[in-house]
Amino acid sequence: MIVRGQTAGPAPSTGPAPTGATAPAAPQRKGNFETEFKMKSGTYLGFGQVNLGMGEIGFKVVVFCQNKEKKNGRLEFRIDHPKGKKSRRIGTLKIPFTGDTTYALKLVGNPKYSYGIHDLYLVAKGNPFSITSITFVQDY
Repeated sequence: MIVRGQTAGPAPSTGPAPTGATAPAAPQRKGNFETEFKMKSGTYLGFGQVNLGMGEIGFKVVVFCQNKEKKNGRLEFRIDHPKGKKSRRIGTLKIPFTGDTTYALKLVGNPKYSYGIHDLYLVAKGNPFSITSITFVQDY
């Protein structure tokens, strides 16, 4: 997997907290976020040599977005390159405000360009959000 623009979170503490030190409590969120990818405009996740078959592949993405002020977050699905003239967009998924929960969104690829084996890029645009799961599904 190719990841660009990601920031690593703080490393988990392995020992006891120092005496007298208290850490602020982190806000509680629902779900398992071990694989959370924080996406801001311009960052992308890439998957090399994905077999999209005859265009029948679809994508299920579980997202988390707490910023309700702006509603223009989206995830572009591109093949071959993440940007530029050699990049082809096969779909766009609008990312809604999710509050304190996650949403599972499904995108069906565009069969016009998505035949065969390609490098697949998920490119973030607009409002920041997090991806907690990606699944490739057959769409017949």
